[in-house]
Amino acid sequence: MAIQTDISPETHPDVQDRGITVRAVMLGILTIALMTIYITHFAWNMIKNYMPVSALIPFVAWIGINAILKLVAPKRALSRTEMLTIFFMVWLVGNLPTTGWAGYLLGNISAPVHLASPENRVGDVIAPLLPDWLFMQKSPVVIGQLYGGLEPNTSIPWQPWIRPLFWWTAACLSVVMSGFFCSVLFFKQWHEKERLTFPMATFPTEMLREEPGYRLPVVFHAPLFWVGFGISVFVICWNIAGYFVHTLPHIPIYDLAGQMAINIGYHYPRYFLRMQPLIMGLAYLCPLDLLFSFWFYNVLNIIKEGLMNQTGITVGLQGQQATPAEILSFESHGALVFLVAWSLWVSRKHLKNTLECALMSNRAADDGTPVTYRTAWLGLAASVIFLAGWCLAAGMELWATIVQLILMFIALFGVAKYAAATGFTFLSPGSTGGLGADKGGNVWMQMGGTANMSPGTLTTIWMINRNGFAGMPIRLTATMSVPHYFRMLGNHFKRHPMVWAIIPIAYIAGCITTATDSLYRSYMDGGMNGPLYLGDWNHLVRLVPYVEGSTILYFDIEKLGVWLWGFAIAGFLTYIRTRFSWWPFNPVAIAFPTRRYGFSLLVVWATKALIMRFGGVALYRKSLPFWYGLMIGYLLGVGISTGVDAIWFPDAGHIVHGW
Repeated sequence: MAIQTDISPETHPDVQDRGITVRAVMLGILTIALMTIYITHFAWNMIKNYMPVSALIPFVAWIGINAILKLVAPKRALSRTEMLTIFFMVWLVGNLPTTGWAGYLLGNISAPVHLASPENRVGDVIAPLLPDWLFMQKSPVVIGQLYGGLEPNTSIPWQPWIRPLFWWTAACLSVVMSGFFCSVLFFKQWHEKERLTFPMATFPTEMLREEPGYRLPVVFHAPLFWVGFGISVFVICWNIAGYFVHTLPHIPIYDLAGQMAINIGYHYPRYFLRMQPLIMGLAYLCPLDLLFSFWFYNVLNIIKEGLMNQTGITVGLQGQQATPAEILSFESHGALVFLVAWSLWVSRKHLKNTLECALMSNRAADDGTPVTYRTAWLGLAASVIFLAGWCLAAGMELWATIVQLILMFIALFGVAKYAAATGFTFLSPGSTGGLGADKGGNVWMQMGGTANMSPGTLTTIWMINRNGFAGMPIRLTATMSVPHYFRMLGNHFKRHPMVWAIIPIAYIAGCITTATDSLYRSYMDGGMNGPLYLGDWNHLVRLVPYVEGSTILYFDIEKLGVWLWGFAIAGFLTYIRTRFSWWPFNPVAIAFPTRRYGFSLLVVWATKALIMRFGGVALYRKSLPFWYGLMIGYLLGVGISTGVDAIWFPDAGHIVHGW
């Protein structure tokens, strides 16, 4: 069972809730700038999911600042809605610094002219296809110094970057605004009719919930909160002490997945004994069937992949066979498409109602929030048309543009809805790692083939499906955070320009600050020393044979069969769940397979199942502060560790948070 928290008005007698204020928006922009500097210079590894540490640490800092204000200057303290506004603005852009967007984008638009060589043939095959309004031109001053660092007595050449960054930012903003307009159209369906639980909205609102007679949030008065807090912060602080005293034994419980992996067998993927407090704290709010299903399908996928490796089973036409991991990706993507199609089907009456409201001449009957349904439909159409025009201008064919935008919608819609349903912050749409959790492009090329794709279409598929185009779905915070923002606002969720205006304001501020700071650091330190990320460039190099036509993929009926199997099994499980409420297997776990966090979810599932079995809902609710404390202690510990690294180990820090 998942808790549903009532989001009621602020109850503190000294703090009047004024709604979304100019003060909150300005503080949000300031926090975005400080977060960008913090992440870019000291904590580049904090961008790993769509509720990242890059957003949560500033939130914890503001909780501390506001607690002090309430004690010493109550009249100047921030209201709950102001706190949630600041948090949402930072959350919206939480994936933009470093490995989330900016570091990849700068590498993507500069590498084709700087790293092209006779060996990789990018300059001859792909560079002529790249639009000059999206990519940098060859220049020893602009590009050479970006990678190698500024020469003495020279300044940063900002001007050449303006045009390409503007058009990339415009496309990314269109993705975000289309996500906003979709959220307007679907939120009432999800919240009122399907009654999704929005666990990621529950956590911040619970951390700010107050009652008369208390100056601090209620959760801070729960002893279990401090038990969970103490466990997390002790482990990390003990390991921080080990930075200085090398004889102290290291506590590995929160180590990265690769360090906590065990080998099952030669042909089998590793199993990760990964304990991640942020994942576990939010997962505790998930329904039990989802927790069990995520773990069960994680184990089942390990067995399936291992058996396929061991027996040599493969799928695909001769010369383009899929690996076992890719086979599982086809299955997962088929399940994802079914779940999105099913979601649209069950929403059909609501969508029809929104369309009727939008077409009515009586504007008072249009009850869309925070903008009218007419505005939402027109805004969504305008965003899609702009994105289609961007793709066509970049070189993609019309039919391919339509397919790509549909696939991208499926990935982002799926993440947005099922994040609201599950609270699991690592939903990887349609992938176990075989084809990558992109925006549908890899599955499309591998299953549909490249024979009918023009060179311009292939290069544009690369542009859209890599990190530089708004980020990857697994950590694209903007589209997923908007419906949670609506849920957090509670009684302040109404038709008001400030409710929606902060979305473009925050996103543009985030793009400007992250791109500017990443450029500054690249020119100062040399992009090859860390600020630029070239993973997408490696994908572009591997694309060369397909673009020049020396390697061609053909439509593959065998791969389509696996995809249809995933579609069918998700449909079957959905049907069974509508007939039998006790059925424990949820198809969401097939569409969003987990690999690194199965063990964490198993621990949470077992703990929650025991609590519900022997203590019921009452004990479950009483235990919630422990998990909140576990999360806050972990965040404080990570913040302390990065601070220690910034002061004492600036050139060789310690990774305390990551995959």
